[in-house]
Amino acid sequence: MDEAAEGDFGSGGYVRRLRRYEAAATVVAQAGGMDFFSPFGPMVARSRLPAALVAQLNHHLDKEIAAHEASQGERLGELTLAQEAVGEGGEHALAREVARRIHDYLGVADDRPLTRVRYESFWMVRHFPGTFSPVHFHTGDVSGVLYLKLPESIRNEQAEAQQSYLNARRAGYITFFIGGKQALARSLISFRPEVGDLYLFPAWLLHAVEPFEGEGERRSVSFNAFVD
Repeated sequence: MDEAAEGDFGSGGYVRRLRRYEAAATVVAQAGGMDFFSPFGPMVARSRLPAALVAQLNHHLDKEIAAHEASQGERLGELTLAQEAVGEGGEHALAREVARRIHDYLGVADDRPLTRVRYESFWMVRHFPGTFSPVHFHTGDVSGVLYLKLPESIRNEQAEAQQSYLNARRAGYITFFIGGKQALARSLISFRPEVGDLYLFPAWLLHAVEPFEGEGERRSVSFNAFVD
């Protein structure tokens, strides 16, 4: 090994690069005198966006939906948000609110500074009783979903939560996967969304939207972002 290589090994830069991939020794559970860790799973973050922003987005989308359905005579399921809708509101615009949360998310999930967020797109998705989104992943580096409307009630929700396989559930949850049925490992997590909830996650992480039974609409805005 030459002198330059010896000098670089163990340097501050090398240690910082290594720390990007090193899991924190965080205790997630304790039982029987043992500490339990979950060091290798991807991080999903949840936060809450201001109610005023949710109302503003719903107001904009209600007009877009009404215009489309009046002209096309059919229910609108998806819609790409125009740049003005994403940027409206100055410091409290959707794009800025999400960028701030992505900054905080990366600080924990990847331990690196963030200089820029570049959005690929924002789009609205509407689900109605019995409709769903199959297991899928996104493009970009970080993806997210913001919930704008939810059904007032979901039938048999408590019983559905006890179902042992996913396609039996009809509770309108979002479920993230990192594998199938694996012994001695957790491989999925489901969340019951609330209006205003914003979930951030790696764009490659598989996820699905489960159907619900009941009356109403489940409205969300998703996005893909690249981070520098």
